[in-house]
Amino acid sequence: MYKTFILAFFLISQINLNAQVFTISYFNAYESDIEAFEKNQLNGFAVIAKQAIENNKLNGWYFFKKVNDSAIDSAEYLFIDMYESKEMLFRNSEWWSITEEEANSLNINWEDISVDGSQFIKKETYQIHASLNRITEVKYTIFNFGYPNDSHAFLKEGEELFKPYFEKNMGERGLVGWGQASKLYSSNIDSTVLADQPTVMTADHYSNFRVAEMHVKGELFGTYDGFEEIMETTLFNFYMKNGWDSSNLYELISFVEAEN
Repeated sequence: MYKTFILAFFLISQINLNAQVFTISYFNAYESDIEAFEKNQLNGFAVIAKQAIENNKLNGWYFFKKVNDSAIDSAEYLFIDMYESKEMLFRNSEWWSITEEEANSLNINWEDISVDGSQFIKKETYQIHASLNRITEVKYTIFNFGYPNDSHAFLKEGEELFKPYFEKNMGERGLVGWGQASKLYSSNIDSTVLADQPTVMTADHYSNFRVAEMHVKGELFGTYDGFEEIMETTLFNFYMKNGWDSSNLYELISFVEAEN
């Protein structure tokens, strides 16, 4: 069974709470091909993802587009593939690769999905460390990436300190879902930048743009119950001396995921 939704995302859903790993693929679309690129994802690869889910090769596929006022040096598009285990990922990492005959059987225009109107940047694999299930539909997500001086301690604090704090303050005027993960692998193997690549990420989920924008502007978390106590306790500034490497707002365009 599967569901397809437009603008109704919860990255770590009930089923995905048990998913151990996910990949993030980063793309930019050539300006002249943006419309065709997005159409191909919605009418082509979303259909292929649906079939992969039906065949137990994938748990979920999520298509994000950067909000215009986010950082100019970040990827325009993110694709997240969810897997229930590392074994599922290793067996099915190319679930999207189909033949022309298979495309025809799915009523997908082969020429459309064969045309490359995008620039691949990199692909990363993460393992989920802690999460809060969504309480309503998620339409916007802020992805934070960083390289703390002690990733294990940083994630431990996230689970033990920030997870209960966020859970207590969840609501449609705040976070409606949250998760954190550690990086397992990156396709970016440039030895000159490996030392500076993020090793952890968090995802903050929101149901509307206004609340997500408040987060971006630093106007949200200070309104949460227990904020002052958290700030007195956290070692975030010690673990992440230079702050987040990147923190960008994305809108969910579409997703397909397995049902319970």
